[in-house]
Amino acid sequence: MRAGVVVCGALLGCSSSDSELGSRRRQPEPSAAPDDFVSGAAPAPIPTTELAPADEHALLGLSPAHGPFRGGGISVLRGNGFGSNARVWFGDVEVPAEQVTASRADRIQVEVPAGSPGDVTISTQNGDDASTRRVLANGYHYDAFYADPAAGPAAGGSTMTLVGSGTGWTDQTTVQIDGLPCEVLALRSEGGEQQLDCRLPASTEGQKSITVSTGGTSETLLGGITYEPGVALPGGLSGAPLAGDLTVYVTAGGSPLPGAYVILGNTFDVERLGQPGANVRQTDAAGSAPFVGEVTAPVMVTIAARCFQPLTFAAVPVDTLRVALSPVGSPDCADPQLPNFGGSPSRPVTLAGELVWGGALELARAGWVNVPAPDNPADTRVAYVLQPSSDPEGTFRLPRADLAVTQASPGQAGYAFSLTTGAGSRSLYALAGVENRSADPPRFTAYALGMLRNIYAGPGETIDGLSIAMNLTLDQALTLELEEPAAGARGPDRLVVSAAVQMAEQGFLLLPNLSRERPLPGSGSLDLVGLPALGRALAGAEYAVSVRAVTGSAQRPPYPVLPLLTAREASQALPVRSFVPVPTLSVGVTPAGSWTRALSVSWTDRGRSVDLVHYAISSGAGLITWSIIAPPGAPAVELPELGLLPEGGLLPGALDVVASLASVPELDYAQLELEQTRRAAWQAYAVDVAPTRYER
Repeated sequence: MRAGVVVCGALLGCSSSDSELGSRRRQPEPSAAPDDFVSGAAPAPIPTTELAPADEHALLGLSPAHGPFRGGGISVLRGNGFGSNARVWFGDVEVPAEQVTASRADRIQVEVPAGSPGDVTISTQNGDDASTRRVLANGYHYDAFYADPAAGPAAGGSTMTLVGSGTGWTDQTTVQIDGLPCEVLALRSEGGEQQLDCRLPASTEGQKSITVSTGGTSETLLGGITYEPGVALPGGLSGAPLAGDLTVYVTAGGSPLPGAYVILGNTFDVERLGQPGANVRQTDAAGSAPFVGEVTAPVMVTIAARCFQPLTFAAVPVDTLRVALSPVGSPDCADPQLPNFGGSPSRPVTLAGELVWGGALELARAGWVNVPAPDNPADTRVAYVLQPSSDPEGTFRLPRADLAVTQASPGQAGYAFSLTTGAGSRSLYALAGVENRSADPPRFTAYALGMLRNIYAGPGETIDGLSIAMNLTLDQALTLELEEPAAGARGPDRLVVSAAVQMAEQGFLLLPNLSRERPLPGSGSLDLVGLPALGRALAGAEYAVSVRAVTGSAQRPPYPVLPLLTAREASQALPVRSFVPVPTLSVGVTPAGSWTRALSVSWTDRGRSVDLVHYAISSGAGLITWSIIAPPGAPAVELPELGLLPEGGLLPGALDVVASLASVPELDYAQLELEQTRRAAWQAYAVDVAPTRYER
């Protein structure tokens, strides 16, 4: 063998120069020549060891190598000599054949079965050939607990449930999220598992570790929960009907907020702040503002604080109000006296693999058999790998051209893709079709879809070798039976309809070319063509349709919306009816055009009943938004002048006012939950807007 050249086995990493091999092969050079050194003598031979022949069948590892004991996630086995008939065992449990994808000789993708917490042996074998069986001791670790849900708002305050098996948690168990305490609320046992509820602390966005400690023993799950943008809204109205006492509790980021102003009614004297009988006071260290013996009838309550969005409840009929204020996103609010939420920076995850089409020879890659060949020189076959959306009213947006997977992309069994995302359990879907980037706007028509669910990745991990089977065609049509909303003097004059696929706990698969616009009045039906059949990887999914009645090509308000109508199959028509009535918003102004702090909204009785009225007043180009919640029986409000406070008011200048009428299932205003004031909780709603100006 020539010096510096090494013959390597197929599974061994190697280098091809002496400089790279020196650390493993060279002996240290002496500082001086030994006494027996003879110039010109041949050097002593360096001992060598023959490399062991590479195993033609090998199981080397899994990625990821751990996951929740409930199973259901995706893991990729790495090795050599896997056949298309490869079988996989986790301990004594064989993974069903339909949950095993062996499209490459060095990769097997499996859906992890449920197991007991701890390490488990992994075994592989090609069909019934026992000579190919390979075993990896302790190849996979089942985590003893997982978070449900696995994501929470950066503002904190929401409840996370830890589900554990064999955990031995007690009433002395503590929980930390990246070193911050998560207040334990409840502990219970159910079906051999333990469930522990805790209130999330506020933190920065990104992946966080969860540490559970019991009796001096701790277990940490890295990347166990992901903090996302958004606001938690724990609390609401509760208690007995007003009979003199009213207590308002204010939190921010899950902690009490002292110093917040609480105002009863629409006028107040800030000079009387804190005096007996005054209708304005500040919360104490516990975030509490009690009014004792002072409130006997439904009253308007407004809460405001420096660097937080103001909030008002009209006609509060009960003796307890709990609110969580949202922060103002301003650099001016970087005050060292405000809570330091801490947290750790995000470490992104890379998910990589191949889009795989069937029909090829074993372990070879096939053509895009379910995507038609372009008949225009400007058209090309492309595919995109996407993540589900959380918004049922979202619309598909064409990704950047450099993110496209094409038939020229590298790959063995398919066509390579790579995507960067956050840690936790992720799902991917891919769309393949024909694109024309030279058109204005660019066109993309999808014909094939693939779906891959529950890919668990910890912070900073790279999961490679994933396979997305492109075996679903977008050839289904869903018919809508339309009952049109009643139009007002200002519209609407057209319907805008869009469709997606809703995956349970995964989000919505947004699809191209599934948005339609139709004039009002019009025909009683509308077809949406280009949906996938709800089978294979989409088993258990539903079609999700959103309908908005708007005015003009700019889709102006007022408009009623049905945000989420669902259907389990395309063979039956989906009825579209029961819109919320079209609202008319009125904003009080002075002769000089300044807002008088009066708001009202009216509507007809044609349509679905209204359960809640919501106003949103935005100032400073959206920097500050004042939310006002009112029952439908008292929709008109006259608000207090927050500019009289030392801090916490609106910014002078232009205001945007949005009034929403909401239909909320099973809403009782006297027991209103703050989550019910969010649009995500509304079954149907209608909106009107108006601009105005604010001067102190």
